[in-house]
Amino acid sequence: MKHLFVWMQGADGGTRLVGELATTDPLPGGRFESEFEYAPEWIADPTAFAIDPVSLPLRARGRFRAEQFNPPLAVFDDALPDDWGRRLLTQALKAEGRNPFPPEMLLRFSGSGTGALAFTEERTSLATPSTLETRALSTLLRAATKFEAGTLPMSDDFRKLLEGSSRVGGARPKALLHDDDGEWLAKFPSRVRDGAQDVVGLEATCLDLARRAGLRAPDSRLQSLGRQRVLLVRRFDITARGGRIHMVSLRTLCKERPGVFITNYGEMAQVVGKCSSAPGTDVAALFRQMVFNAAIGNVDDHLKNFWMLAMPSGYRLAPAFDLVPDLSGRGDHTLSFQYGFACPTRDVLLAVADDWRVANAAEILNQVMVAVSSFTATAKKLRVRAGKPLETVRSDIRRRLGLIRGRS
Repeated sequence: MKHLFVWMQGADGGTRLVGELATTDPLPGGRFESEFEYAPEWIADPTAFAIDPVSLPLRARGRFRAEQFNPPLAVFDDALPDDWGRRLLTQALKAEGRNPFPPEMLLRFSGSGTGALAFTEERTSLATPSTLETRALSTLLRAATKFEAGTLPMSDDFRKLLEGSSRVGGARPKALLHDDDGEWLAKFPSRVRDGAQDVVGLEATCLDLARRAGLRAPDSRLQSLGRQRVLLVRRFDITARGGRIHMVSLRTLCKERPGVFITNYGEMAQVVGKCSSAPGTDVAALFRQMVFNAAIGNVDDHLKNFWMLAMPSGYRLAPAFDLVPDLSGRGDHTLSFQYGFACPTRDVLLAVADDWRVANAAEILNQVMVAVSSFTATAKKLRVRAGKPLETVRSDIRRRLGLIRGRS
């Protein structure tokens, strides 16, 4: 049996006990049972909130039980990294002779991941963690390249890579860093995944276009390291005072689990409308992001690429992130727009807007199209590597803009 105390790192930098999480020891296949209960002092606090407003409502009595970290306890899976971080943590925990199953990973984080949840084995709050400085970028990039190739030894480089990278979601190499200008998520090029694509440059381009299209997207900048470049994206889970903001993914809020998958933007819009403290504004923002995804070809639009933030006024839709064109050439999106997964026409998007009660849909479509139409100029300005892969992306975006304009 594993017993963890769950803490909330606040916007002001303080830490409060949220509740207790217990898990059974894992079976040989890795399966385990989990149970969570809110702490009485959290429930009694007038400023407290449900850490998952759909599955974990605040109540004075009652325990929530699940298989592993599936609903209703999927918010704890949100606190874990995805493929990149889990690979790093697994290797480190095995080297220490420990079982790399999810509760051990939560403890290893010590509150240093994204979001505001932290975990300890003792009922003592932890010190606010700090990230590496951006001057470590070169070391981390070299270590990440070696780790992808399977040639990184358990050395000081590995320790730094683990410290800076294992707390982050997603499948590609990345790290959490800071400088005098704030806290950043650094995204590295991947020799294993990128092929001939300049993925770092293309994501920087899409973030630039998203801001011009009226999306709430984080600040970003490209930083050169010799012949390679790293994309720095400002974190939106950090407050101006250095505190944290709690986050919940739409995958968790929509109760996705093995065998149950949400495949429609409309289902996500319903959940956003129910959870948001400003539903009209956030549903319209989600519509704008959906249109942008269609125009740019962001086919990797799964539910863990959409989050909500626990703000003082209540839950709000998080800024857009992980915006990249269709690099695989698959064409279809992960989520459907109405009845199909291909890029929608203007009529389909306007029908979706009518269903969602988005009043200024035509204006949103026009703003997105104007912004995305400058893809070529923006990619050139950001020195995205030229060649056939870029031409393929450019051609696909032209096709998509034609559909959204109403031309076949």
